[in-house]
Amino acid sequence: MPVLQQILFLRHATAEDRLFAPVDAERALIDKGRRQTRAVARFCQRQTLLPARLLCSPLRRAIETATLLGDELPECPRPQVVDWLKLDTPTELALAGVLEQVAHGDGPLWLVGHEPDLSALISRLLGSEQPILRIKKASLTCLEIEPGSGAPARLLWSIPCALMD
Repeated sequence: MPVLQQILFLRHATAEDRLFAPVDAERALIDKGRRQTRAVARFCQRQTLLPARLLCSPLRRAIETATLLGDELPECPRPQVVDWLKLDTPTELALAGVLEQVAHGDGPLWLVGHEPDLSALISRLLGSEQPILRIKKASLTCLEIEPGSGAPARLLWSIPCALMD
């Protein structure tokens, strides 16, 4: 029986408006974003969802989302920053990063990143060249993939933060 690997995508929570941040990469979470992240953590606790590895974009809002999730979710690993999750990374580069990670699968892989990059990456993993879904802030999307098979991933579920509490 093939070994299946789960990949969970978490779009960063609500951050400062672009108009108020001098540098986009430094946009911090606002109170709403911290509440959203805590709601995600509570949902994950209720559903016994826990990452084996938690990777995030180097942008501040993604790091803050991943760090707060880890602080709120018992036994969650500390986030690791990877450049291939930063905003505007070519989909092929991000796809290579994901496939390298799932090849070393040791449990659920969680990725914290940005739009429209996450939607493009998820769509490619599902076998589509065109984006086929749109990820809302602080939502969780779960795929299942068979590492090394070359087969497309399967969408298991996608839940917006508003439905988690």
